[in-house]
Amino acid sequence: MIDPRFYTSKATIELNDLLAQLFIEPIDGTMGEALIKSPADLSGSLRHNICFLADKRRANALDTAKATACFVTEKLAPLVSAKRIIPIICQSPRAAFARAAMLLVDIRQDGPGKLVHESAKIASSAQCHPTAIIGADVVIAKGVKIGPYAVIERGVDIGAGSQIGANSQISFSIIGEDCHIKTGAVIGGMGFGVARDAAGLVNVPHFGRVIIGDRVNIGSQSCIDRGQLGDTVLGNDVKIDNLVQIAHNVQVGAGTMMAGLVGISGSCIIGRNCQLGGRVGLADHVSVGDGAILTASSGVAQNIPAGEIWGGTPALPFREHMRIFAATRKLARRKPKTTQQNETQSDHSSKDRGAE
Repeated sequence: MIDPRFYTSKATIELNDLLAQLFIEPIDGTMGEALIKSPADLSGSLRHNICFLADKRRANALDTAKATACFVTEKLAPLVSAKRIIPIICQSPRAAFARAAMLLVDIRQDGPGKLVHESAKIASSAQCHPTAIIGADVVIAKGVKIGPYAVIERGVDIGAGSQIGANSQISFSIIGEDCHIKTGAVIGGMGFGVARDAAGLVNVPHFGRVIIGDRVNIGSQSCIDRGQLGDTVLGNDVKIDNLVQIAHNVQVGAGTMMAGLVGISGSCIIGRNCQLGGRVGLADHVSVGDGAILTASSGVAQNIPAGEIWGGTPALPFREHMRIFAATRKLARRKPKTTQQNETQSDHSSKDRGAE
């Protein structure tokens, strides 16, 4: 869903008119007259949405899809047609979708003006530093503290008692109560998404939000990207150290803790009360079960069961990782044979052959 606080959907357009702007062959018959209003994630799509499907591993998203049309490869087109969704066959569905999304949605922006926009709603007990920039339609609840040179962009909602550190930048976000965002954090920025087609590389636009629960701490110079389609979500009582990267559409359960330099790739799901040590890295679309522990510098490329401790790169159950580590150290400590030992063994072998 496109949140009108942050984005504006352009005029509804016929499918073939949209395809003409993308230099894609039109759809035959009345299907080409179907109306398209906005882009959407395939699994949560509704009528008049346009989506994409580029990987069979994501085909289960079709189970709940109700989109009007979908960019898809020729091989996967029958799956889309079976759901009564109009298939738009192309070699690079993700790139085509990215270009279409930019034609369908605009990001709402403030024009030049005062440091505090006149439409901002700021509680009388809130404390905003005179150098802070507060955009249009921002909502700042009672007891909030905004530090020097912080930038709070259009539509952001900050819950009661939260503190925003100096030089932080917050956009496309809804922040709960009693949160603490430290100096230099960037919340709601555009994530890293690039697609390629015959025309070259295209940045995939992000039209989602960041939703942060209550009592969440976010360390200095940490970055939390908004959803590409849908939201990046941090549950209540999540605690994040300095220099942590959380990519688009990540879901983090309540009570989870992350130490410095953790990097979470897009669309990961991290359960409740998990612990991630320093420099842990997760590949995209990985799931981590409730209560799991990842030791420092773990490189995670597969799902982690609930309640287990994993470590190493690639990450393994911690006991297995330590057994491999111990065995490797034992091999490394073995003394190599000297040249004299090798020659002695060779002489003995020659004598034995002579005796035979």
